[in-house]
Amino acid sequence: MADHMKLLYTIFLFTITECVLSLPLSAPLSDPRGPYFMSISGPSVVTAGVPTKFICSADCTPECVYTWRVSGKEVEGDVLTLAVSGRTESLELECTAVNPASNNSRSTSKTVEINNLVIVKPTTSSNPREGQAFVLACQGSGPTIATAWFKDGQPLATDTRVLLSKNNVTLAFSSLLPSDGGYFECEVANSTITVTSRGYLLSFGTIAVSILGPNTVEAGVEHNFTCQANCELPCSISWRFSHGFPEGSFSLRRTEIRWTPARPGMVQLFQCIAENSLAQRMAQATKNVTVLARPTTPAPHPTPSGSVMVRPALALISMVSLQLLFALPV
Repeated sequence: MADHMKLLYTIFLFTITECVLSLPLSAPLSDPRGPYFMSISGPSVVTAGVPTKFICSADCTPECVYTWRVSGKEVEGDVLTLAVSGRTESLELECTAVNPASNNSRSTSKTVEINNLVIVKPTTSSNPREGQAFVLACQGSGPTIATAWFKDGQPLATDTRVLLSKNNVTLAFSSLLPSDGGYFECEVANSTITVTSRGYLLSFGTIAVSILGPNTVEAGVEHNFTCQANCELPCSISWRFSHGFPEGSFSLRRTEIRWTPARPGMVQLFQCIAENSLAQRMAQATKNVTVLARPTTPAPHPTPSGSVMVRPALALISMVSLQLLFALPV
């Protein structure tokens, strides 16, 4: 009996060993999974010229392969380090994760605002006028930084009337001509970074704006207000409500506001702005509107109890009838 049990035990061990040895050595630990839960970590606002790091991640088995797309260019890897030039106000980052085992992919994107500390600005608040002197400054430049100027995307040509300062920090026009109009930028660079400024549109003309509408309105009645702009150069029009949106029924469509105020006694401030951001020119109009209560219709005077109100025509007929009655002979 003991020999029989020993034989069965030996056969069992041999069978288990054979099963283990028959397993493939390269068997995967788990099935491919993902990519799931993609995200891009990094700031929402970057400073032009300052290197900034972004990380793309996803839940992947095995580990995903990542590709970035920025301004039409592709960069491999999960980490992206970039220093934007500042030529645009925002940048779109797109990351794609691919599972190498299943070839499944997923993409996500992030919009980043660009804070540009280099800007071209006039040195005075006066608007440019033909025949007058005018000076532009490259703010953010300095004596140890190389500065170059561009007009309409091309290197600026100077002459005896258009002069640059010693360090190219300022650009001076001795007497403006119509041909001087254009979009001016400056580019600053040191040994590691290059930043293109926010530009300035040198243009001639004025911007004026006014608000058409009443200064006093009645509660419960619809009133119209119109922002009227007179722009000699292209301008955008917008409304601002620094003290909150108007109370009551309110609609806004481009330059027109329709408002039915609800509460008497309040004062509503309307602000309309006409602006050309490239030319750094703006005009603003304000209007304070007072809301009055609607006039009420006076109620009729009450009549004494038991009396009957008679219309004037009926009263006159009654008086004439009484006079005729008393005039008849007895």
